[in-house]
Amino acid sequence: MFPSCRRRLALLAATILATSALVRSAGAAPRADSTVADAWRLENGLEVRTLHVPRAAGVSVTLAFRAGSDYEPARQEGLSELLAELQFTCAAGDVPERTREEMASLRPLGWEVRPGSRLVRFTEIATRAQLPGVLQQTAARLAGVRVTDADVKSALTRVRRDAGARLFGGAGDALYWRSSLLARGLSDDQILRRAGFPGLEKLTGRDVTPLLSRWYQPGNASLALAGDLKGVDVRAIVQSLFGRLPGGTAMPDTVRLALRGSKHVVPWKELRASAGVVAIAAPALTDSLHPGFYLGLLVTGPAVANAWGPPQAPLASRFQYSIFDEPELIRLYPPVRADATDPDLLAGALFEQLHVMGARMVQASLMDQMRRSVRWLLGGELTPEVLAEFRRAPGGLGTVSNGLATRALWMGDAFWTDYLHRFDTLRIGHSYYYEWLSDQAHQTLLLLRPAR
Repeated sequence: MFPSCRRRLALLAATILATSALVRSAGAAPRADSTVADAWRLENGLEVRTLHVPRAAGVSVTLAFRAGSDYEPARQEGLSELLAELQFTCAAGDVPERTREEMASLRPLGWEVRPGSRLVRFTEIATRAQLPGVLQQTAARLAGVRVTDADVKSALTRVRRDAGARLFGGAGDALYWRSSLLARGLSDDQILRRAGFPGLEKLTGRDVTPLLSRWYQPGNASLALAGDLKGVDVRAIVQSLFGRLPGGTAMPDTVRLALRGSKHVVPWKELRASAGVVAIAAPALTDSLHPGFYLGLLVTGPAVANAWGPPQAPLASRFQYSIFDEPELIRLYPPVRADATDPDLLAGALFEQLHVMGARMVQASLMDQMRRSVRWLLGGELTPEVLAEFRRAPGGLGTVSNGLATRALWMGDAFWTDYLHRFDTLRIGHSYYYEWLSDQAHQTLLLLRPAR
């Protein structure tokens, strides 16, 4: 770290630690779980969300942007991943460049770069001693990174390698990532093209700098802090570091995915037995009954997965659904015969288990228990078990800060407050959407079979 940067960090650390009590601004809201939530917007457009978690083992800092893959221009597949890599690693001001390999030692409590279809999110989990440096460096990069032609070349190599690993590496990763692209209607040839990112080959540092300035600026971003903020005047510090940065026009919150059902069989090298996924298009998140759909899945998914037994390699799970990462798609991984070549066997295995689950009585107490255990993911109060875990280890705080930052940019806090209310109060059966899940128009079937 450069000497001038060290001096600034020392001054900032002294400012942060000088306050002896939690500063509660006018907008701060103490909650029944002992946490304190706050939300505000800077004049430059930056949305800020914080959650003070007393005695948490660290502080998670997430900076999110509307800069996902669905904002990419035509024939520039991979641009969002390339820009994210440059934004996270390049030098900015007197903050030096960094590499992914260095992050384990720079942020031993955890870090993540997560590009998605809507948002790109950067998360770094800090100790209290590291928090001044993390905030200062985050602000410096938001003010603008310096990109050279060599930086672009190096970053492009990394994101191509990552895309190749996702789509053509391990069979488990291929099932997850390919199913999403197939559900969007991409062909195998288009998937192959996407992995190579040919439209980015000639980009230079001069080309990407204005793109970074347009996407990665306060008016298109949200900042979230989750952890022990006792003794920290967060509003004053955020204003000092981020309030002076010029804002810009926000990208529109208009990403809507159109998914379609299809069937695919792909021979796969080094695969000893067939494996597959049923990827199911979900109802629209804005559907008034979606919270009931989500709760029904949280009951059904694990029950079906348990009936199928533990996942066997190359699978890591039998059921996956993330409401914040990809709410449009549910993934279920049924067991099939080792020599299976018909993708309809996947749909048949799912239909059989849904039939069993549909005939099963699920007590209202179980549904209520599931509600209580997961509502914190939607912005509700933290359970005692979750609080205890955050006080033991800070890694899970990244989930909280990611959720805060995501909700601020995607749909907005008012929508998610209403969603949580409906999640708490809707009373529809766990099997209400089973006909939807069984409809082949909503199913993308992908079966990988051993290559002969």
